[in-house]
Amino acid sequence: MYQHLVANGCSYSELYCIGNGHVDLAERLGIPTAETLAIGGSANSRIIRSTLKHSYQTSVPTFYVIGATFLSRNEIPILTSSDTFEGRWTNPQNQQFKKQWIPEWKQRDTDNYVKLKLKTEMFSIIDRLEDLLYSWLSLIASLRSRGHGCIVYQQGDDLHLPFMNDARVQLFNSRPEIVEGYRWRAVAWQHAQGVPPSYQDNKVPDEMKHPRAGEHNLVNQYLAEYIKTNQLM
Repeated sequence: MYQHLVANGCSYSELYCIGNGHVDLAERLGIPTAETLAIGGSANSRIIRSTLKHSYQTSVPTFYVIGATFLSRNEIPILTSSDTFEGRWTNPQNQQFKKQWIPEWKQRDTDNYVKLKLKTEMFSIIDRLEDLLYSWLSLIASLRSRGHGCIVYQQGDDLHLPFMNDARVQLFNSRPEIVEGYRWRAVAWQHAQGVPPSYQDNKVPDEMKHPRAGEHNLVNQYLAEYIKTNQLM
């Protein structure tokens, strides 16, 4: 049914694709070709927008493998050059595009932006989670309506987990495309299976460290089985 597979996400998905994890998954699913849109430091808004943009531009039925990123990431359009696909958007807190900022935007602006962002985030986890929920549901509905398919799963974030029983976000459980109601975290799961991390850093919890590129066998077994069991293709 699907003729192409596209992976999208942040650096977790980027490293997964550097190791050809997306190519291996496509082969397991019988999809002839694969590509990646993943960019390190991406916010979920960028992942959703670029997935939709690709889906409207492609001429073939495509299956999207979407690794969701951290709830607190955000983006603003401050790059000097407007890429024809990505535009001027960047996450100044987590993406290494400082040399591409417009001249009017300085490091102090990023520092102030981050401070203000953190203030708005102090008591708003459930509100931002609910907003993200409806973005995922809208993405899934849009893709399905135009002959595409997808799977959405959380990679490393755990900020949302204490709020998953809140009535406002129960629709996370309404779509099989959202793996285990957004509770399954691929990176933590891989760590529990003994998949080695790509680096050592005592400041980063082990269950959030990037798995090594090429160590995708176990996660692809899980994803392929989930896709088939839930008849996502």
